[in-house]
Amino acid sequence: MAATGGFSFHVLGIRVSMRTVLRPAIAAILFGGLALYTLGPDASAKRIEHALSRVFRYPQWLALAFAAAIGFATYANGAHIAGGTDSSGYLSEARMWRAGTLHIETPLAREMQMQFASGQYAFTPGGFQPAGTGIAVPGYPPGLPLMLAAAGAIGGERAQFFVVPLCAAGLVVLAFAIGRALGGIDTGLISAAAVGASPILLFQATQPMSDVPAAFWWTVAIWLLIAGSPGRAVAAGVACGFACLVRPNLFALAPVLAAAAVWWHGWNRASLLRGGFFFAPVAITAAGFVYLQQTLFGAATRTGYGPVESLFAVDNVWRNLARYPRWAMFVQSALLLLALAGPLLLHRGVVSGRIDRSRATRMACSALVIFAVLQVQYLLYLVFDDWVYFRFLLPALPFVLVLQAVSLVAIAQRAPSSLRALAVLILAVLVASWGVGRARSLGAFALQDSERRYLAVTEFTSTLPPNSVYVTLQYAGSLWYYRAVPLLRWDWINTSEIDPAVDELTARQRHVYAVIDDWELPILRERYAGTRFVTRFARPVFEAGLPGGIKAQIYDVTDMTAAAAVSPVNSR
Repeated sequence: MAATGGFSFHVLGIRVSMRTVLRPAIAAILFGGLALYTLGPDASAKRIEHALSRVFRYPQWLALAFAAAIGFATYANGAHIAGGTDSSGYLSEARMWRAGTLHIETPLAREMQMQFASGQYAFTPGGFQPAGTGIAVPGYPPGLPLMLAAAGAIGGERAQFFVVPLCAAGLVVLAFAIGRALGGIDTGLISAAAVGASPILLFQATQPMSDVPAAFWWTVAIWLLIAGSPGRAVAAGVACGFACLVRPNLFALAPVLAAAAVWWHGWNRASLLRGGFFFAPVAITAAGFVYLQQTLFGAATRTGYGPVESLFAVDNVWRNLARYPRWAMFVQSALLLLALAGPLLLHRGVVSGRIDRSRATRMACSALVIFAVLQVQYLLYLVFDDWVYFRFLLPALPFVLVLQAVSLVAIAQRAPSSLRALAVLILAVLVASWGVGRARSLGAFALQDSERRYLAVTEFTSTLPPNSVYVTLQYAGSLWYYRAVPLLRWDWINTSEIDPAVDELTARQRHVYAVIDDWELPILRERYAGTRFVTRFARPVFEAGLPGGIKAQIYDVTDMTAAAAVSPVNSR
């Protein structure tokens, strides 16, 4: 109901509407109370116990059913589109891995005589980096593109969009398994609900982005390390290595996880040996990644986002410190703070699971440490102003949500013994319903509608002259992915360069179009104030987008005559 926005129907001419979980929850409590009063406390307790014993008989099936529901919901409501720079970049790189080459050509860079101050960047599609005149390479880490490429090789390009929802479903199962190990079945069920319905997870799981896959592989590594066998330690290292290929900053976090795993099982020779088994695949993966960076970008410390030293700075800490805690409360709610009590509750045996109390406590403490270390990394990272960048912490979030579940189980245990299972079930339902509802309110399930403007733009540009050149930023990835058209990135073109560039292309009998979102228009007017280029944004030749949402716009900026004589706007 939270994912779909609810439903309504008519009974005997009366409209029944359910849009949130609150009303059915109140109704359930009222009718439940009436049933207790009617049947009497003894009979009611027995009936409830009998019903719940059947429900909890196979808890793993409850977790699997919820995982399947989350996977289905995120796929069905997903934006299966190469839209913004990130999603189009990952999908473009996946296509290149399948084709067996990591280089593309940008012929416009060789055709134009004009040299830009930014060099080749002005010709480079979104998600790519220049690698010589007329050559570009993908700018994203290889982990997610390799997963997408494998899916595409098996089931075609459409199959690529199953990857992230499957990772989301897998995280639900892993949360159940880790929660059950630490705090028992009740903790496992609430952990599955909390992780599967995490608003930031659902928001990212509906698009081809790296955050959920990174969290999946990292959590696989944690789950494998719980057992402590040498074979599982090696498998955990492989999973951790792949998580690092998806999100390379996790390489710096891998030694912390290795040390934590040794601490879980005690500082003895066998535990240290298992730690070595775990870290070996990570080290091999790191060596391969360094070689790839050296090959693509010319240095191990250079990335598709720029040199490492330009991405992290102490000056960023205070500004980010004012953002991430606020985002955590905004996205996950104050319930996340319950995780802080998890280690104490496990230490005191208030909540217990399959592993001994001491090891569970150490695992709980390490979960908080890993989350804190990852947070410190991003406090040093670039400063962003949108809550969606809380997604950077997703790899460490599931383990913390398991600790949140530990605290919720401790609360449920304060209910009478005959009603504890019911309390757990109610808490799991409320956590899941609130999380999915919050994700919906944040627009997680509406992304596919907003992203359709990228397809509309691609379709319209296919009707324009084949030798056209497109000045763009937001569409520099999607136009390349779908059509491989000549591009000029306005974010890399100076004010003094834009008019000469358009003039040269016009002289070469090329049409020039600006493809932008409506929010970019004020930025362009300010950036290129005083140029002939900006005066040509009189009226779009095409516009697409939802009412009240972001609008894609295309302007003919070839010359003043074209701008003045433009036909009435096309709209989709």
